[in-house]
Amino acid sequence: MKKSFFIASLLIVSVHSFAQSTGSKPEILYGAISKEDMLRPPFDKWFVEGYDAYQPDTTVISSLRKINMKNTSIRIFLGTWCGDSRREVPRFLKILHELSFPLQQVHIIAVGGGDSLYKQSPQHEETGKGIFRVPVFILYKNDKEIGRINEYPSYSLEKDMLALLSGRSYIPNYRSFETIRNWLADGTMTDKNITARSLAWQLKPLVGGENELNSLGYLLLKQDKKEAALKLFQVNAHLYPESSNVISSLGEGYYETGDQKNAVQYLERSLELNKDPQKVKELLGILYKAKGIKE
Repeated sequence: MKKSFFIASLLIVSVHSFAQSTGSKPEILYGAISKEDMLRPPFDKWFVEGYDAYQPDTTVISSLRKINMKNTSIRIFLGTWCGDSRREVPRFLKILHELSFPLQQVHIIAVGGGDSLYKQSPQHEETGKGIFRVPVFILYKNDKEIGRINEYPSYSLEKDMLALLSGRSYIPNYRSFETIRNWLADGTMTDKNITARSLAWQLKPLVGGENELNSLGYLLLKQDKKEAALKLFQVNAHLYPESSNVISSLGEGYYETGDQKNAVQYLERSLELNKDPQKVKELLGILYKAKGIKE
């Protein structure tokens, strides 16, 4: 289903970052920030609590200290409105402290948007990096990405770091993201000669559930990449053909690209598959739009 997108208005501007608030909605950080920004109210409450409580694995820390990190740099993308970011970022910075890792080699970017699908920073540092979930910890060696931790660690933050920095086999969460990011960059997602079925076959072993690709499809719609979004909805429909939610998203994808005939067909199919009475009204609302009927 289509989700609503929240964009907070900017109220306070500083040299390095923005602080956002909208009335009763909580203030968030937005843009390039530092650890110090999270040590001031209201962010200090969750940051300090998480930082102090986390106890990194000393054995793993000892192994990490043996790795030459002179040419290693790290980019952290987070949302101060995001529960996963509030949990993982203080822990990650605690690990870096234990390693005496130079903070000048760490770039922290706070992205805006209370909705988990909309990830942007004021200077658009996220462009081309495939920031689909936060937090994301991207590790670089000589300015070349060697891997990333998506949203939460596969094992623990320090164990995941050790695997990436030592060149061991590492399977990240949301494995499909890297492939899709490459497909967006090289035009695969909009190549009309490449079928959604063939892409689905390639993505099948990488996808963890139907919402993984669905959320990316809506993100692409929000970025006005409608053809790529439709292709992704088509791929997901091949993977989850009996999901009412996936099929309704495909219908929306057709609607957004101006194909009302297919939009109606798949939205009606979604109604047939739907087992949640609460979603009927929402589905009908989308279907009426596709048919040009006013509610």
